[in-house]
Amino acid sequence: MIRYLTELSLEHFTEAARNIPYQQIHSDLFPGLNVWIRRDDLIDPLISGNKAYKLIYNLLEARKQGKDTIVTCGGAWSNHIHATAAAGQRFGFKTIGIIRGERPPKLSAMLQDAERFGMVLRFISRKEYRNRHQAEFLEPIGFDPDSSWFVPEGGANSEGGRGVQLLGRIITETAPVIFDECWLPCGTGLTAGALASVLPQTTSVTGVAVVRDEPGIRLEIKKWADQVEDQSKVDLILGGHHGGYGRVSESLRQTMTESERKEKLALDHVYGAKLMSALTHCAAEPFNEENKRQKNILILHTGGVQGKRGLTNN
Repeated sequence: MIRYLTELSLEHFTEAARNIPYQQIHSDLFPGLNVWIRRDDLIDPLISGNKAYKLIYNLLEARKQGKDTIVTCGGAWSNHIHATAAAGQRFGFKTIGIIRGERPPKLSAMLQDAERFGMVLRFISRKEYRNRHQAEFLEPIGFDPDSSWFVPEGGANSEGGRGVQLLGRIITETAPVIFDECWLPCGTGLTAGALASVLPQTTSVTGVAVVRDEPGIRLEIKKWADQVEDQSKVDLILGGHHGGYGRVSESLRQTMTESERKEKLALDHVYGAKLMSALTHCAAEPFNEENKRQKNILILHTGGVQGKRGLTNN
């Protein structure tokens, strides 16, 4: 059942998040494990998954400060760009997307959506885009701090982290079982780190790096999880990117097909399928050693299924 975020308020958003279903996965891929997936792809068909959580406080703060424009950045298939454009249209913000690379003759389906949602796209060279963490990054587009609010790539700022911490608290309140581990895909590392900072100490967090920037992901995780008592409770699985960001292997295609066929669960190839594949191959021992019970694993569905339109043979 797909829900809609129909108003920009923390109360409305929190209520929607508390009603997200947990789906139990019955698969011989996970012998001895009790695996559940939290279906945050269903919080909204356009503003979905962890992107919704990383946007909520950004949008609220922008409105509080009287900003009428949201500026953000990403690539041609960025789920964050797509969600930001949709949120801008939904809640009355102008949006500007700073897009990595030259404008192609034909836009990706996701960028076509963003333009239809009213986002103004500004393309910059990959060299310029590497400066996205520098203060001067916004100068070429004439960023106006009086009227505009900047959201970094992937929603990785303090407001984005607060939104993910809200997700962590809601998981603690609504979980159908006590989870030993929480698994999720990592692009920036913010979601993994922010979750680890609020989930109970009994729940470890395992991120699967879907990009080659493992040092950057570790740094972002540490920034948020620095106060976690037991640092072994936060782990990062490397080599799960299947060749790089957005790359697809034959085994990954098979994971997507099997998930949809057996579990009626749609996964994108950039995040969700890589997480599921990594769990299949890297899951720890199936039993909780303290009491020998079956280990409970939570998978986070981070949305972005519309990104499957970019699936290629790469």
